[in-house]
Amino acid sequence: MHPILIEIGPLRIYSYGFMLALSFFVGILLAGRRAERRGVSREIIQDLSVILIILAVIGSRMFYIMTHRDHYHSIIDVIALWEGGATYYGGLVLTIIGALVFLRKKGLSFLKVADICAPSIALGIFLTRIGCFLSGCCFGTPTGCPLGVSFPADSPAGYAFPGSAVHPAQLYSSFYGIVIFIALILFDRRKSREGALFALLCLLYGAARFTVDFFRYYDESAMATDSLTVNQIMSVALVLFGAALLLFLRRRK
Repeated sequence: MHPILIEIGPLRIYSYGFMLALSFFVGILLAGRRAERRGVSREIIQDLSVILIILAVIGSRMFYIMTHRDHYHSIIDVIALWEGGATYYGGLVLTIIGALVFLRKKGLSFLKVADICAPSIALGIFLTRIGCFLSGCCFGTPTGCPLGVSFPADSPAGYAFPGSAVHPAQLYSSFYGIVIFIALILFDRRKSREGALFALLCLLYGAARFTVDFFRYYDESAMATDSLTVNQIMSVALVLFGAALLLFLRRRK
């Protein structure tokens, strides 16, 4: 675990913050290139990205805090983004709302822009979860399997399970992020209806997140039932939404 990526005197660059920033930077570049090939201005994507970055950080952080209330005791804990701790669904909900409002004012189709940005979202999951692993947050449950990882005692994972190997749930998530990214790029080579790529992202991510959450550690505040987390319930909803959108697009003339 390397929570601090670079340290030069008083200057510290934290792994999670760096990977989060890198995911936004690479994602915006990719979305800009894809936008130009689809007749959408690169400037529109850049303007939208600024809004979505702010909403994604706020939404994902607030949702994470809501489902991990025991970990936060002061305003410093809340704003310490560099130490990790964010939930994708919180950012997703807020960014969708923001994108709908922004694109409506610009007279652009939400589904068209969502298709443009879909691979960037998957790539962002791949990069950001590596930052989670380096920071020791978003860790898994104890395990005796060969994939188990023991984190230092001063990390969130090490504090929760001192001396125990846990599932590297962060790397599981990073892995499905790159798999989804490749699947979207390959699917995009086909001629499909507007919105189909975004629907596929919802389906694949929802299914993958639902599965990985069985190996991820959550405290009681994050549980929706005795066996399912809040995120898993939202994952099911996302899969149903993706399936419904595909069905709608297929039936639409």
